[in-house]
Amino acid sequence: MGDTQQETSEQANWDMSSYFSAPLAKDYTEFCGALSSDMSALASDMPRAPKLAADTCSTWSALLLRLEDASSRAGHLTSYLECMGAADSRNEVIKKESAALATTLADLDKLYVAARAALGECEPAVFASLEATEELGGAQYFVRRLRTEAHKSMSPELEGLQADLGVNGISAWGRLYDQVSGTLEFSLEVPGEKAKALPVSMTRSLLEDSNPAVRNAAFDGAAQAWDSVGDTVAACLNAISGTRHTLYGKRDVGHFLDPALFDAGISKKTLDCMFEVVRSRQSLPQAYLVRKAKILGIEKLGFSDLMAPMPSSETGRLSWQEGADVVQTAFEASYPNLAALSKRAFDERWIDYSPRAGKRPGGFCSGSQVIGQSRIFMTFNGGMGDVQTLAHELGHSFHSYLMRDMRPWAADYPMTLAETASTFAENVVTSAALEDPATSRALRIAILDQRLQDSSSFLLNIPMRFDFECALYEARKDGELSVGALKNLMLDAQRKNYGDSLDPKRLDPWFWASKLHFYITELSFYNFPYTFGYLFSLGIFAQFLREGEAFIPRYEELLRQTGSASAEEVAAKTLGVDLEQPEFWNASIDLIAKDWESFQGLTES
Repeated sequence: MGDTQQETSEQANWDMSSYFSAPLAKDYTEFCGALSSDMSALASDMPRAPKLAADTCSTWSALLLRLEDASSRAGHLTSYLECMGAADSRNEVIKKESAALATTLADLDKLYVAARAALGECEPAVFASLEATEELGGAQYFVRRLRTEAHKSMSPELEGLQADLGVNGISAWGRLYDQVSGTLEFSLEVPGEKAKALPVSMTRSLLEDSNPAVRNAAFDGAAQAWDSVGDTVAACLNAISGTRHTLYGKRDVGHFLDPALFDAGISKKTLDCMFEVVRSRQSLPQAYLVRKAKILGIEKLGFSDLMAPMPSSETGRLSWQEGADVVQTAFEASYPNLAALSKRAFDERWIDYSPRAGKRPGGFCSGSQVIGQSRIFMTFNGGMGDVQTLAHELGHSFHSYLMRDMRPWAADYPMTLAETASTFAENVVTSAALEDPATSRALRIAILDQRLQDSSSFLLNIPMRFDFECALYEARKDGELSVGALKNLMLDAQRKNYGDSLDPKRLDPWFWASKLHFYITELSFYNFPYTFGYLFSLGIFAQFLREGEAFIPRYEELLRQTGSASAEEVAAKTLGVDLEQPEFWNASIDLIAKDWESFQGLTES
């Protein structure tokens, strides 16, 4: 390891040709035309279909099969445009196609409106007969959820209207945020150096720099950039949250958390139990932050220091190839199936990793059931966090790969369970290094620091986001919130979760503006599932460490079941644990406590 010049490129690194040869190419336009035609035919046939009854189950199972197929193809198109738009937010063709896709998805929503209405209106015995049809084998859980949603929906006419209005309403506000964040730049003004204009997508990597002057310059510069668009992003957040409140009222939703819990596939009791355990043990990650400040020679950490590396020459920057080799070697040592998938991802260029202007911030894995492949989007700048992000996203890709032969509706898993394979893959990489006797003390400290940094994110930062979003939706009931009000809500959430472990003058009042997750229009509360997935995966990884290769078939079956049952049911069936009780969650945090003990021992002055 050492300081290495990072690869940069004006072009995306990944090969998207498995999706389409190019935007607007013949295969792309023919695909879009066929999808549009098939959806139009389905939109014509569904209203004319006879009412769902005992003697019409075959008719409706055929219609549902067509809907599932259209959903899969729409997902393929969505994945492609999501990837292309993230790789180059300035591409006018992709922006235009993404806007057209919003209309396609609205039309798809209307088809689901009709399907939910039919499923919700039929008698229980009829629904049971429909579920039992051979055509819906393996999709029963998904279809049952459609019926449940029907009981919390507006009339089909109003749901259809909402889908149409959403294109130029809530979805448009999400697209505006994507455009603003994708093109926003800040001035990096490090004392003694020439100022540089950089995309905000590079902020995260700069906050991992060993030089506090660079970290502070990136933090302050990004804050100024977000301040310059504060009114715009506040308008986006107000519009998105306000629209949801309006729809919740019309749909007779009892609480703004109910849709998020339904999307997550967990009960309120499970969520409350998990957070009760987390909040009872937040002193653990808070103590780590206090120790980290002492190591770095700072009285208290600020938000700009949360991802700072340990002071060691051995934790310098890695090249892309070095980072990829670290991940691949770890996978090969303990999990051959995961290693085979990651090798394919590297060889077939599934990953866009280089920093460049116009590239959106963040990272994700997006997959397609149509081609049985996925693509990974990230910005690799050579830090330890980037290596873990790579392993994390490859874990997502492995999860999708395991489900490649399953029907689309059975492969539709919630975010709570989506984080299982990704966090597991991270642990494979870091544990391999910690178990290697050749790993130096300095590198061992750096790895433990990264793991504890992750734990502070999931036990402090994610609950902070959850608390902010809860406060946002409570306050939004009374009207729009100003930039100042949003900043205050953010600071309140930070103080609640971080306590006195951070410098009160170096909190981040602009976090609500810089975090894409608050602006995802498809679902709300894109936060607590991360803590759930992290702790759930820790518990699973503990079993893997105890049982070794014998556990792998059970683990892979768990991943394959994630779209076929609730999280509680999956956990009970494959692991024999009760997620509504504190024992499982405490056992997971006990693993973090062991890391903390090791870190303390290695960093005693």
